[in-house]
Amino acid sequence: MPNRPGNLITCVGAVLVVLATCATRLEASYRCAPQPVTLVAAATSDQLTPQDHMTVASLNIAGDARTADTLAVWARERAVDVLLLQEVGNRSDDGTSFVAALSNRLGYHFAYAPADRLSSTHTQGLAIVSRLPLDYAHAYPLTYHRLRFRSRCRIALAASVLTSDGPVRLMNVHLDTRINSRQRLAQLAPLLDALDAADGPQIIGGDFNTMNIWWLRTMWPFPYLQRQVAAVRTRLAGNGFHTPFRQGRPTFRFLGLPLRLDWLYLKGLEAVDWNVDTVRFTDHRGIWVRATMLKRRDVMER
Repeated sequence: MPNRPGNLITCVGAVLVVLATCATRLEASYRCAPQPVTLVAAATSDQLTPQDHMTVASLNIAGDARTADTLAVWARERAVDVLLLQEVGNRSDDGTSFVAALSNRLGYHFAYAPADRLSSTHTQGLAIVSRLPLDYAHAYPLTYHRLRFRSRCRIALAASVLTSDGPVRLMNVHLDTRINSRQRLAQLAPLLDALDAADGPQIIGGDFNTMNIWWLRTMWPFPYLQRQVAAVRTRLAGNGFHTPFRQGRPTFRFLGLPLRLDWLYLKGLEAVDWNVDTVRFTDHRGIWVRATMLKRRDVMER
């Protein structure tokens, strides 16, 4: 005789699992829906005077408002033209307010895109702060991964930096943490497609979270069973991007491992100087590169 109560319990359980999965996806799609990008011009705008190079820097500030003073000093010491920031804002300091105050202090333009809403009034997101004018700012939502803990909405923020030699297209990214190479490359794919549609020099940088770790169920790390750094570098090289940060200091430590999570990749530009710097009040190190634009003939030969 069929075990009808058992079958019923099994069916009810299956329905509940489906409903929970659907609810999770709906919640993620709602929470991670793209929010408007804030684009603000500096009160006093520099003229597009010719310059030999452009210095671009990137740092994950870990939501710590104390980095403001350090960022201002770092930007001036390294003569940073464009600063890519990740994890801007916290529960007591909205991301827009933080980057607006920093930009006003430097006299720079800025673009800000929320990634996570932390409360009814505060968000955390990505920012591009630039001495040169910005245009065509756009946020790209990335694939949502429901991790075992600390799941986040992920985005990329793109903008064009207007130079005397023409626009340079920037892409500021913050990819997921405990995912493997296949998922990481999938998060990058739509961004590379968008950059393929753009002409001229390009820079993609930020916190790629590239750990040479294989993750079991997004929770259990197995170091050196995957080469995520090489996987991302190979994928970007296929789209014409290169990075000078092949050797040198790590940008983060996890479980005592020296990791390179943060990157700057160039296309149509040539790196002439670069470094990894210690920055106070954040668990990441900052990276910067000074680059010159390649002539069209040089780009064709690459």
